[in-house]
Amino acid sequence: MTTPPDPNHAPLFDMDAPVPLTPVERLLALADLYTEHNDPIDLLFAGRASHDPGASVSSARRLEREALASIKAVRQQRLPAIEPVSSAVVRLKQIAYLTGGATRYLTAAQQALPEGDAEHARPDPRRGFGQYVRLARELTALAPAAIIESATHIAARLPDRARSSTTVPGMDAARRDALLEVARGHVIVTEQYGQRGYGHTVSVDVNVLRHLETQELVIRKPASAPPFFPGGPPGDRVRLTCLGLSVLSTVIDSPLHIGLSAARPVPAPAAATTARARR
Repeated sequence: MTTPPDPNHAPLFDMDAPVPLTPVERLLALADLYTEHNDPIDLLFAGRASHDPGASVSSARRLEREALASIKAVRQQRLPAIEPVSSAVVRLKQIAYLTGGATRYLTAAQQALPEGDAEHARPDPRRGFGQYVRLARELTALAPAAIIESATHIAARLPDRARSSTTVPGMDAARRDALLEVARGHVIVTEQYGQRGYGHTVSVDVNVLRHLETQELVIRKPASAPPFFPGGPPGDRVRLTCLGLSVLSTVIDSPLHIGLSAARPVPAPAAATTARARR
């Protein structure tokens, strides 16, 4: 039985798009979907959002489907069965399997949801509804970074015909690394006392991210990420745009590719969005 699409959780990318995503672009989009799935759960435990059980279950099921579809797209390239490519594919399979487990936990959480308005309170992560949600969150916690690592190894062995060649002016190692941090779900923006701050465990230069925003390679999703400190306001998640996704896929596997490949005209961001994604 096919699950009907959820109008409130449209796919990040349209599989019927006129310009199909390359295998690496699909993996980058998949990593973004996992970050988008994890953030509302983190906001729930931070006491900054209520829980929508049906949406969480639907999201987890979609993640599992997209993970399996991404694996299929990679295997269709008939890559050599060598390390680290074979391990990268196995890792993607593990992520899909763990996501299935997360779906089951979220379904159990849906059934254990307290009656009345109790779902609006911060859940107890040690029992009942909160415990199921916590266990589900743990199963998808490492997915974005693991997918990016796998995509890096897979990109190194893909034939040119299966790769994007989209480039933008000024791309260098610092900008590439910042895009990678965004793809891993590591970059959140907050505005405190009139100043903008970017942060995670890995330092990302503020000016570099501002430049990426100017080039329309990244965007901010307001109040969609957990706060930096308990009781703080939600942060703005920084995410790749469709153009940013395509550009990163071109340079993900080696900094030596940056600025050396022959550039083709870059489509206007609006056109790229229409062709490649539906947000």
